[in-house]
Order: sequence, then structure tokens, then C-alpha cells
Amino acid sequence: MKAKTAFISLVLTVVLCGCDAQGPKIEAIDSQSKTLSCYLNGSPAQILITKGSLDASLLYDGKEMKANLLEVKDFYQIIMRFDPQIGQLKINKMGNELTQLKSGNEQRTTCITELKKS
Repeated sequence: MKAKTAFISLVLTVVLCGCDAQGPKIEAIDSQSKTLSCYLNGSPAQILITKGSLDASLLYDGKEMKANLLEVKDFYQIIMRFDPQIGQLKINKMGNELTQLKSGNEQRTTCITELKKS
């Protein structure tokens, strides 16, 4: 029994030592030009991001709105002219989840990232 416990302990030590203590490497959202395709209020929306710039464009409901991305600890706040139909938006660091805060309700949707040639 002691041999089995020692073996399991040794295996766990080897496995854990091989893990990256820093976690996954997350690139800045503006490291490459891209389009994030998400849904707002059940309708498709796109966020266009240009490499090297935290300026963005939001395409929604047939309109293009200028926006800025403000980097916060673990997400990007989307700063734009307030629209009561949209509310406040933020995108996670990975760029694959959009959070919409509207009328006190928070809704999260998955985004698909399409990288652009720059």
C-alpha cells in the first residue's frame, strides 16, 4: 500500500512540475487584425479590431459604431456612445466571449474570431 501511495505521489510530482505555472499565454486582443462575430439581443454583431490599435468598429443592426477597447484586469471594456438597445459591452481577454449589461441584466454570448491578413 505504501509503495502504491509513493508511486502516485511521484507521478503527481512529475506531472505538476511539467505544468506551466503562468497558465496559458494570452496575446493582446490587438496583436492581429481580426473580426469578432457575436450576437447582441439575438441579432448578429461584429467587432472589427485593427492590429496595433485599441480602436474598433461595432457593426450591429445595419449601423457602424466607433468604439475603443479599454484593457481592464481580465477583460476589455468596449467604450462607445451609449445606446439603450445595446447597453454596456465587454469582451474577455481571449476574445471569445462578449458580455452585455443592459437594464441590470447580464448576458454572455460566444464569439467566433476570424483573423485578417495584415
